Amino acid sequence: MESEILTQIETIRTYIFIIMCLIIFWTVIRSIDSIERIIIGFKKVFDVDFENRINNFIDSGKFDDAISECEKKLIKYPNHVDANWYLAKAYYYTNKNELSRQYFEKSIYLVPSWEESANAYIEKLDERK
Repeated sequence: MESEILTQIETIRTYIFIIMCLIIFWTVIRSIDSIERIIIGFKKVFDVDFENRINNFIDSGKFDDAISECEKKLIKYPNHVDANWYLAKAYYYTNKNELSRQYFEKSIYLVPSWEESANAYIEKLDERK
């Protein structure tokens, strides 16, 4: 009788341990998900800031500043979509046609849905020759 009770208590203890491990695992997964969402939120804020800064440089004719900022971003993130696009535009406005074409083509590669917009610039580059 006593050994039977001890066996049942041990079984219950094992189940409780498994349930606690699952709760801890679930909590860790939820925490990681929350942290990931926070990081994505910060990344979006920084990307919007980057985009606004570069747009301001281009709109005010500060193409060298735009190029410099985009090149810095591309050193850290070589496939950063906005940096490639704005670098292509800055090179376009500074008549660096081959570099502009290169970055417009890379933009198409990174975001195929931008092909129409990029090709409009590429056609204008072809007209410059």
